[in-house]
Amino acid sequence: MELEGKAAIVTGGGTGIGEAIALILAREGAAVAVAGRRREPVETTVAKINQAGGKALAISADVALERDVERLVAETLRAFGQVDLLVNNAGVDNKLLRLSETPVSLWDEVIATNLRGAFLCIRAVLPTMMERRSGVIVNVLSNLVHSGQAVPGFSAYIASKMGLLGLTRVLANEVHEYGIRVHGVAPGKVDTPLGRTRPYATPQELATRLKPEDVAELVRWLVTQPPRVNIEDVTVMPYFAEPWRN
Repeated sequence: MELEGKAAIVTGGGTGIGEAIALILAREGAAVAVAGRRREPVETTVAKINQAGGKALAISADVALERDVERLVAETLRAFGQVDLLVNNAGVDNKLLRLSETPVSLWDEVIATNLRGAFLCIRAVLPTMMERRSGVIVNVLSNLVHSGQAVPGFSAYIASKMGLLGLTRVLANEVHEYGIRVHGVAPGKVDTPLGRTRPYATPQELATRLKPEDVAELVRWLVTQPPRVNIEDVTVMPYFAEPWRN
């Protein structure tokens, strides 16, 4: 197991991509603090890890709230003694509303969760990572930050993920001298519970999507690379979903 003796925090770990990441990190030997706003899904993920013989902790936390993030990191340190890995996966979108229809409150929620939340989590774990001069941070982005597709209805979501891409790149330059690696993972469409609610999510369309486990496997590969390997961000797309494949 490549992550034996490591401790990880995975936000948005109750369902979808976050759940798959938490499970695969635990399978590789990491102790995992699984965080999410809803207690029940987080506890379900932890139960799966425990049943498989892993070690995990369920923490109910809203990453948009500074006090929740501070508690998340404090509880993880208390339980595991260290934080070696942080996966910023928690995210929401703006419900396919065009910019002219998007309430300010919804815009603020998306930015607060997707961008501010990642910033708060990073800031909270950096002191312990810098002190130990090691650590890996993975930010879950979106293929939309690289594709150039300005998709109507996703203004807040794309703005937040573009901001997170910038944060990822600046952070990598700021912390590399401490032995901390920072990566971005930008997946295309993934078959998640939220994604299945979309009006275009027909059985045929869903069959072309990535599975959460595909993204999780990429995260596992990134965090197990040797310190000498520098990878800024990686895009992973459904092979058969691209128009030039049809």
